[in-house]
Amino acid sequence: MLVRFQDPAKVNLLGHLFASILNRGLKDAAVARKVASLGRIGMDAGGMGITAEFGAEEVVLAPGRENCRAWVGGDMSDLLGVCLTGAFVGPWLSGRLRWGGNPFALLKLLAVLDAARTA
Repeated sequence: MLVRFQDPAKVNLLGHLFASILNRGLKDAAVARKVASLGRIGMDAGGMGITAEFGAEEVVLAPGRENCRAWVGGDMSDLLGVCLTGAFVGPWLSGRLRWGGNPFALLKLLAVLDAARTA
């Protein structure tokens, strides 16, 4: 699955980090099929926002977080911790990690994070 930026000139640091994670995780064909056509997922960290639109064959990353099916946000260190370890319950229960929208969509995203860690 291809990961690309909607407008490469306007990509923030969060977008580059998320693109790197997606590129690693989506190399696994089973994971790519799981998140194909997932829709718009947003992420906020460190005053930055990114929207990933999961289509059938590509993921398009755009700056900002608008009209998302689900979103996750928190401090950059907490979100990176979730990406590196997969442990999200502790940060969520302590209020350092926030989410909204469809939680099942976010659970599918965890498969991408897991595949990126093992790639």
